[in-house]
Amino acid sequence: MKCTILSNGRLALFALAITQFCPILAHPSLEKRGVPIAMGAAKTYGAIAATTLTSTGNTLITGDCGTCPGTSISGFPPGVCTGTTSAGGTAACAAEAACLSAYNNARALAPTATALPSSDLAGLTLAPGVYKFPASAATNSATLTLNGATNTKGQFIFLIDTTFTTAASSKVVLINGAQACNVYFIVGSSATIGGATAMNGNILAYTSVGLSNAASNKGTLCALNGAVTLINNALTAQTVCTS
Repeated sequence: MKCTILSNGRLALFALAITQFCPILAHPSLEKRGVPIAMGAAKTYGAIAATTLTSTGNTLITGDCGTCPGTSISGFPPGVCTGTTSAGGTAACAAEAACLSAYNNARALAPTATALPSSDLAGLTLAPGVYKFPASAATNSATLTLNGATNTKGQFIFLIDTTFTTAASSKVVLINGAQACNVYFIVGSSATIGGATAMNGNILAYTSVGLSNAASNKGTLCALNGAVTLINNALTAQTVCTS
């Protein structure tokens, strides 16, 4: 096999040709990168709180549950946590640290998508991207549809400055390969999820997360400085994520 050694001048021309004709080697957009943030050790958790994890009624958490640095977990039973329950243990503290890392990484991202028309997500169909809101608080009063058609591995990241609330029976619907594990609601204070809401995504709240009666979520609930409060809820950790 013949090996050709390029001179400095030829190397420079070769590098120029790459930049001109091979744009695919440039840093890709968020949608092309797919997964700029990850849940890490928290991905196996249905709920993780800094202070207390409280359940009323027949909550089912398919996955792990825990608190750190707090040690108070109540309501299990009658609630059920199918995985590991860690009250202030090493596993829970690793999960809480992973939540904080994901939160901070998301906060460092710049919006990549067209500005949202309002602070209510109802009625929108969105592609992967980083989204900011025109006001500090955000809501979902009906149905938000997340479309993975352009990239089934892409992430949907919603940067919310203060509170996030959902109306009763509202929904986050995934279509065309979008994955709950790649949906992030980054909440600057507290998240309040209305009764019978069907959520899909990781909710990372700087303060607390509260779910009203019969609400459900596929993903991880993280309260970075406060409590997670549950009432007859169904939570399913997304341990497998295609990226």
